[in-house]
Amino acid sequence: MTKLLPPTRLRDPGDLIAAVPHLLGFHPSDSVVLLVVHDHDVAMTLRIDLPPPGVRHRLAAQLVEPLAGSRGDDAVVVVVGGGSGDPPEHLPHDALVDELDEALRVAGVPLLLAVWTRATAKGERWFDYHDIGTRGTVPDPSSTAFAAASAADGYVTYPSREALGDLLTPDPPEALSRRAALLNRLATTHPLADDDTVPQRDLDLVRAEVLRAETRKRPLTDEEVADLAHALSNPLTRDAGLVHCVGEHARSAEALWLELTRACPSPERAEPATLLAFSAYIRGNGALTYMALDRAEESHPGHRLAGLLRTALTTGLSPTQIRHLAEQAAATDWTTPPANPT
Repeated sequence: MTKLLPPTRLRDPGDLIAAVPHLLGFHPSDSVVLLVVHDHDVAMTLRIDLPPPGVRHRLAAQLVEPLAGSRGDDAVVVVVGGGSGDPPEHLPHDALVDELDEALRVAGVPLLLAVWTRATAKGERWFDYHDIGTRGTVPDPSSTAFAAASAADGYVTYPSREALGDLLTPDPPEALSRRAALLNRLATTHPLADDDTVPQRDLDLVRAEVLRAETRKRPLTDEEVADLAHALSNPLTRDAGLVHCVGEHARSAEALWLELTRACPSPERAEPATLLAFSAYIRGNGALTYMALDRAEESHPGHRLAGLLRTALTTGLSPTQIRHLAEQAAATDWTTPPANPT
Protein backbone atom coordinates (compact mmCIF):
# COMPACT_ATOMS: atom_id res chain seq x y z
CA MET A 1 0.00 0.00 0.00
CA THR A 2 1.71 3.20 -1.15
CA LYS A 3 1.90 5.89 1.49
CA LEU A 4 2.04 9.61 0.75
CA LEU A 5 4.47 10.73 3.44
CA PRO A 6 5.51 14.02 4.97
CA PRO A 7 9.00 14.95 3.77
CA THR A 8 10.68 13.48 6.84
CA ARG A 9 13.88 11.45 6.42
CA LEU A 10 14.22 8.19 8.35
CA ARG A 11 17.77 7.80 9.55
CA ASP A 12 18.24 4.43 11.28
CA PRO A 13 16.40 1.20 12.23
CA GLY A 14 15.03 2.69 15.45
CA ASP A 15 13.52 5.60 13.51
CA LEU A 16 12.02 3.20 10.98
CA ILE A 17 10.41 1.06 13.68
CA ALA A 18 9.04 4.15 15.44
CA ALA A 19 7.53 5.28 12.12
CA VAL A 20 5.75 1.97 11.47
CA PRO A 21 2.65 2.74 13.63
CA HIS A 22 2.17 6.04 11.80
CA LEU A 23 2.62 4.40 8.41
CA LEU A 24 0.00 1.76 9.23
CA GLY A 25 -2.33 3.91 11.33
CA PHE A 26 -1.96 1.62 14.35
CA HIS A 27 0.64 -0.18 16.48
CA PRO A 28 1.04 -3.68 15.00
CA SER A 29 1.56 -6.89 16.91
CA ASP A 30 2.69 -10.31 15.63
CA SER A 31 3.19 -8.80 12.17
CA VAL A 32 5.56 -8.69 9.24
CA VAL A 33 5.88 -5.15 7.89
CA LEU A 34 7.51 -4.54 4.52
CA LEU A 35 8.69 -1.03 3.69
CA VAL A 36 9.78 -0.04 0.19
CA VAL A 37 12.35 2.76 0.36
CA HIS A 38 12.88 5.17 -2.54
CA ASP A 39 15.56 7.88 -2.24
CA HIS A 40 15.72 7.38 1.55
CA ASP A 41 11.98 7.89 2.01
CA VAL A 42 9.30 5.23 2.50
CA ALA A 43 7.27 4.86 -0.70
CA MET A 44 5.18 1.79 0.15
CA THR A 45 4.12 0.01 3.35
CA LEU A 46 2.59 -3.46 3.57
CA ARG A 47 1.69 -5.54 6.64
CA ILE A 48 0.54 -9.08 7.20
CA ASP A 49 0.05 -11.28 10.27
CA LEU A 50 2.92 -13.54 11.22
CA PRO A 51 2.21 -16.94 9.66
CA PRO A 52 1.51 -20.25 11.34
CA PRO A 53 4.07 -22.99 10.69
CA GLY A 54 4.29 -24.25 7.13
CA VAL A 55 2.99 -21.24 5.17
CA ARG A 56 6.05 -19.01 4.99
CA HIS A 57 6.54 -19.28 1.22
CA ARG A 58 2.94 -18.27 0.50
CA LEU A 59 3.26 -15.26 2.79
CA ALA A 60 6.50 -14.13 1.14
CA ALA A 61 4.90 -14.32 -2.29
CA GLN A 62 1.83 -12.44 -1.06
CA LEU A 63 3.88 -9.59 0.38
CA VAL A 64 6.09 -9.21 -2.68
CA GLU A 65 3.32 -9.44 -5.31
CA PRO A 66 2.37 -5.70 -5.20
CA LEU A 67 5.98 -4.59 -5.84
CA ALA A 68 5.84 -4.89 -9.63
CA GLY A 69 6.44 -1.16 -10.06
CA SER A 70 9.17 -0.89 -7.42
CA ARG A 71 12.11 -2.53 -9.23
CA GLY A 72 15.28 -0.65 -8.34
CA ASP A 73 14.02 0.49 -4.94
CA ASP A 74 15.14 -1.04 -1.64
CA ALA A 75 13.17 -3.01 0.95
CA VAL A 76 13.19 -3.04 4.74
CA VAL A 77 11.50 -5.82 6.71
CA VAL A 78 10.38 -5.28 10.30
CA VAL A 79 9.17 -8.35 12.19
CA VAL A 80 7.12 -7.37 15.23
CA GLY A 81 6.49 -9.96 17.94
CA GLY A 82 6.49 -13.70 17.60
CA GLY A 83 9.22 -14.15 20.19
CA SER A 84 10.52 -13.12 23.59
CA GLY A 85 12.31 -9.94 24.56
CA ASP A 86 15.58 -11.89 24.96
CA PRO A 87 16.23 -13.35 21.50
CA PRO A 88 18.02 -16.66 21.21
CA GLU A 89 20.96 -17.31 18.91
CA HIS A 90 18.50 -17.26 15.99
CA LEU A 91 15.97 -14.46 15.92
CA PRO A 92 12.26 -15.36 15.64
CA HIS A 93 11.07 -16.12 12.10
CA ASP A 94 14.55 -15.98 10.58
CA ALA A 95 13.57 -18.60 7.98
CA LEU A 96 10.71 -16.36 6.85
CA VAL A 97 13.12 -13.44 6.49
CA ASP A 98 15.36 -15.64 4.32
CA GLU A 99 12.40 -16.46 2.06
CA LEU A 100 11.46 -12.80 1.82
CA ASP A 101 15.06 -11.94 0.98
CA GLU A 102 14.98 -14.35 -1.96
CA ALA A 103 11.53 -13.26 -3.18
CA LEU A 104 12.57 -9.61 -3.05
CA ARG A 105 15.76 -10.34 -4.96
CA VAL A 106 13.75 -11.99 -7.73
CA ALA A 107 11.39 -8.96 -7.77
CA GLY A 108 14.34 -6.60 -8.21
CA VAL A 109 13.81 -4.93 -4.83
CA PRO A 110 16.85 -5.89 -2.73
CA LEU A 111 16.50 -6.29 1.02
CA LEU A 112 18.43 -3.43 2.58
CA LEU A 113 17.68 -4.24 6.22
CA ALA A 114 15.72 -6.80 8.26
CA VAL A 115 15.12 -6.24 11.97
CA TRP A 116 13.15 -7.86 14.77
CA THR A 117 11.51 -6.12 17.71
CA ARG A 118 9.07 -7.34 20.33
CA ALA A 119 6.83 -4.27 19.89
CA THR A 120 6.82 -0.78 18.39
CA ALA A 121 6.90 0.97 21.77
CA LYS A 122 9.41 3.31 23.37
CA GLY A 123 12.49 1.54 24.71
CA GLU A 124 11.88 -1.80 22.99
CA ARG A 125 15.07 -3.39 21.70
CA TRP A 126 15.61 -4.17 18.04
CA PHE A 127 18.06 -6.66 16.50
CA ASP A 128 19.45 -6.99 12.98
CA TYR A 129 18.71 -10.36 11.33
CA HIS A 130 21.92 -10.19 9.32
CA ASP A 131 24.06 -9.25 12.31
CA ILE A 132 22.62 -9.94 15.77
CA GLY A 133 25.45 -7.88 17.20
CA THR A 134 23.85 -4.81 15.61
CA ARG A 135 21.08 -3.70 17.92
CA GLY A 136 19.46 -0.64 19.44
CA THR A 137 16.31 0.71 21.06
CA VAL A 138 13.14 2.18 19.62
CA PRO A 139 12.60 5.90 20.30
CA ASP A 140 9.22 7.10 21.53
CA PRO A 141 6.99 6.77 18.43
CA SER A 142 4.77 9.62 19.65
CA SER A 143 7.63 12.10 20.04
CA THR A 144 9.56 11.82 16.78
CA ALA A 145 9.68 14.43 14.05
CA PHE A 146 7.93 11.92 11.82
CA ALA A 147 5.04 11.61 14.30
CA ALA A 148 4.71 15.40 14.44
CA ALA A 149 4.69 15.66 10.65
CA SER A 150 2.10 12.90 10.34
CA ALA A 151 -0.15 14.50 12.96
CA ALA A 152 0.14 17.86 11.25
CA ASP A 153 -1.08 16.23 8.05
CA GLY A 154 -4.15 14.92 9.86
CA TYR A 155 -3.14 11.29 10.37
CA VAL A 156 -4.29 9.51 13.54
CA THR A 157 -2.40 6.53 14.99
CA TYR A 158 -4.44 4.01 17.02
CA PRO A 159 -3.12 1.70 19.74
CA SER A 160 -4.08 -1.45 17.82
CA ARG A 161 -5.65 -2.70 14.64
CA GLU A 162 -8.77 -3.54 16.64
CA ALA A 163 -9.06 0.07 17.85
CA LEU A 164 -8.89 1.27 14.26
CA GLY A 165 -11.53 -1.28 13.27
CA ASP A 166 -13.87 -0.03 16.01
CA LEU A 167 -14.35 3.13 13.92
CA LEU A 168 -16.45 1.07 11.49
CA THR A 169 -18.67 -0.72 14.03
CA PRO A 170 -22.28 -0.47 12.75
CA ASP A 171 -24.86 1.44 14.73
CA PRO A 172 -27.28 -0.53 16.96
CA PRO A 173 -29.71 -2.85 15.12
CA GLU A 174 -32.77 -0.85 16.13
CA ALA A 175 -31.34 2.30 14.51
CA LEU A 176 -30.45 0.41 11.34
CA SER A 177 -33.96 -1.05 11.24
CA ARG A 178 -35.55 2.41 11.44
CA ARG A 179 -33.41 3.66 8.59
CA ALA A 180 -34.12 0.59 6.48
CA ALA A 181 -37.85 1.34 6.79
CA LEU A 182 -37.26 4.93 5.68
CA LEU A 183 -35.21 3.70 2.73
CA ASN A 184 -37.99 1.34 1.65
CA ARG A 185 -40.39 4.27 1.71
CA LEU A 186 -38.00 6.44 -0.36
CA ALA A 187 -37.58 3.66 -2.91
CA THR A 188 -41.34 3.82 -3.48
CA THR A 189 -41.85 7.59 -3.43
CA HIS A 190 -38.57 8.61 -5.13
CA PRO A 191 -37.48 5.76 -7.44
CA LEU A 192 -34.01 5.99 -8.93
CA ALA A 193 -33.72 7.57 -12.37
CA ASP A 194 -33.56 5.04 -15.18
CA ASP A 195 -31.25 7.08 -17.43
CA ASP A 196 -27.50 7.70 -17.30
CA THR A 197 -27.66 10.92 -15.30
CA VAL A 198 -27.50 11.98 -11.67
CA PRO A 199 -30.35 14.16 -10.35
CA GLN A 200 -29.03 17.61 -9.52
CA ARG A 201 -30.84 17.32 -6.19
CA ASP A 202 -28.72 14.33 -5.22
CA LEU A 203 -25.47 16.02 -6.25
CA ASP A 204 -26.43 19.08 -4.21
CA LEU A 205 -27.44 16.95 -1.22
CA VAL A 206 -24.13 15.06 -1.08
CA ARG A 207 -22.06 18.21 -1.55
CA ALA A 208 -24.01 20.09 1.14
CA GLU A 209 -23.52 17.28 3.65
CA VAL A 210 -19.79 17.07 2.86
CA LEU A 211 -19.45 20.78 3.58
CA ARG A 212 -21.62 20.55 6.69
CA ALA A 213 -19.52 17.71 8.08
CA GLU A 214 -16.68 20.19 8.67
CA THR A 215 -18.59 21.94 11.47
CA ARG A 216 -21.53 19.69 12.37
CA LYS A 217 -21.49 18.76 16.06
CA ARG A 218 -24.35 16.24 16.13
CA PRO A 219 -24.87 12.86 14.44
CA LEU A 220 -26.96 12.63 11.29
CA THR A 221 -30.65 12.04 11.94
CA ASP A 222 -32.39 8.90 10.66
CA GLU A 223 -34.00 10.95 7.89
CA GLU A 224 -30.65 12.48 6.86
CA VAL A 225 -28.99 9.07 6.77
CA ALA A 226 -31.83 7.66 4.67
CA ASP A 227 -31.76 10.57 2.21
CA LEU A 228 -28.01 10.22 1.70
CA ALA A 229 -28.10 6.43 1.49
CA HIS A 230 -30.91 6.60 -1.09
CA ALA A 231 -28.97 9.12 -3.18
CA LEU A 232 -25.75 7.08 -3.05
CA SER A 233 -27.59 3.89 -3.99
CA ASN A 234 -27.56 5.28 -7.54
CA PRO A 235 -24.14 4.07 -8.76
CA LEU A 236 -23.64 7.27 -10.76
CA THR A 237 -24.28 9.44 -7.69
CA ARG A 238 -21.80 7.33 -5.75
CA ASP A 239 -19.23 7.65 -8.54
CA ALA A 240 -19.81 11.40 -8.63
CA GLY A 241 -19.03 11.38 -4.90
CA LEU A 242 -15.44 10.46 -5.72
CA VAL A 243 -14.80 14.12 -6.46
CA HIS A 244 -15.05 14.84 -2.73
CA CYS A 245 -12.22 12.39 -1.95
CA VAL A 246 -9.69 14.99 -3.16
CA GLY A 247 -9.37 18.70 -2.68
CA GLU A 248 -9.89 21.04 0.24
CA HIS A 249 -12.92 19.19 1.62
CA ALA A 250 -11.48 15.66 1.43
CA ARG A 251 -11.17 15.27 5.21
CA SER A 252 -14.77 16.28 5.87
CA ALA A 253 -15.89 13.97 3.05
CA GLU A 254 -14.02 11.08 4.65
CA ALA A 255 -15.68 11.89 7.98
CA LEU A 256 -19.08 11.74 6.25
CA TRP A 257 -18.31 8.42 4.50
CA LEU A 258 -17.15 7.00 7.84
CA GLU A 259 -20.30 8.10 9.65
CA LEU A 260 -22.52 6.71 6.88
CA THR A 261 -20.62 3.40 6.90
CA ARG A 262 -21.66 3.00 10.53
CA ALA A 263 -25.15 4.47 10.11
CA CYS A 264 -26.46 2.82 6.92
CA PRO A 265 -28.18 -0.57 6.86
CA SER A 266 -27.23 -3.24 4.35
CA PRO A 267 -26.94 -3.28 1.37
CA GLU A 268 -26.80 0.55 1.17
CA ARG A 269 -23.80 0.55 3.56
CA ALA A 270 -21.61 -0.69 0.69
CA GLU A 271 -21.69 2.66 -1.11
CA PRO A 272 -20.28 4.94 1.61
CA ALA A 273 -17.90 2.15 2.70
CA THR A 274 -16.46 2.01 -0.83
CA LEU A 275 -16.12 5.81 -0.93
CA LEU A 276 -14.38 5.59 2.46
CA ALA A 277 -12.00 2.99 1.06
CA PHE A 278 -11.18 5.26 -1.90
CA SER A 279 -10.58 8.22 0.40
CA ALA A 280 -8.35 6.22 2.73
CA TYR A 281 -6.42 4.72 -0.21
CA ILE A 282 -5.77 8.13 -1.76
CA ARG A 283 -4.22 9.42 1.46
CA GLY A 284 -2.28 6.23 2.05
CA ASN A 285 -4.14 4.61 4.97
CA GLY A 286 -3.96 0.99 3.85
CA ALA A 287 -5.41 -0.54 7.00
CA LEU A 288 -8.57 1.59 6.91
CA THR A 289 -8.89 0.91 3.17
CA TYR A 290 -8.97 -2.85 3.69
CA MET A 291 -11.40 -2.58 6.61
CA ALA A 292 -13.78 -0.37 4.63
CA LEU A 293 -13.66 -2.78 1.68
CA ASP A 294 -14.47 -5.65 4.03
CA ARG A 295 -17.52 -3.72 5.26
CA ALA A 296 -18.62 -2.98 1.71
CA GLU A 297 -18.33 -6.59 0.57
CA GLU A 298 -19.98 -7.96 3.71
CA SER A 299 -22.88 -5.58 3.14
CA HIS A 300 -23.15 -6.23 -0.60
CA PRO A 301 -21.33 -9.39 -1.75
CA GLY A 302 -20.02 -8.98 -5.28
CA HIS A 303 -20.07 -5.18 -5.12
CA ARG A 304 -18.39 -4.19 -8.38
CA LEU A 305 -16.59 -0.99 -7.38
CA ALA A 306 -15.33 -2.51 -4.12
CA GLY A 307 -14.03 -5.49 -6.09
CA LEU A 308 -12.21 -3.22 -8.55
CA LEU A 309 -10.57 -1.29 -5.74
CA ARG A 310 -9.48 -4.50 -3.99
CA THR A 311 -7.87 -5.63 -7.24
CA ALA A 312 -6.05 -2.29 -7.40
CA LEU A 313 -4.76 -2.86 -3.88
CA THR A 314 -3.43 -6.33 -4.59
CA THR A 315 -1.67 -5.23 -7.78
CA GLY A 316 0.01 -2.23 -6.15
CA LEU A 317 -1.85 0.56 -7.96
CA SER A 318 -0.64 3.78 -6.37
CA PRO A 319 -2.78 6.39 -4.60
CA THR A 320 -1.72 8.83 -7.31
CA GLN A 321 -3.42 6.65 -9.93
CA ILE A 322 -6.51 6.32 -7.73
CA ARG A 323 -6.49 10.10 -7.26
CA HIS A 324 -6.69 10.47 -11.05
CA LEU A 325 -10.03 8.62 -10.97
CA ALA A 326 -11.39 11.16 -8.50
CA GLU A 327 -10.06 14.01 -10.64
CA GLN A 328 -11.79 12.51 -13.67
CA ALA A 329 -15.01 12.41 -11.64
CA ALA A 330 -14.56 16.12 -10.92
CA ALA A 331 -14.30 16.85 -14.64
CA THR A 332 -17.46 14.88 -15.52
CA ASP A 333 -20.88 16.48 -16.04
CA TRP A 334 -23.01 13.92 -14.24
CA THR A 335 -26.29 15.68 -15.07
CA THR A 336 -25.93 15.24 -18.86
CA PRO A 337 -26.45 11.85 -20.51
CA PRO A 338 -23.39 10.55 -22.40
CA ALA A 339 -23.48 10.99 -26.14
CA ASN A 340 -24.67 7.97 -28.08
CA PRO A 341 -21.90 6.37 -30.15
CA THR A 342 -22.23 6.89 -33.89
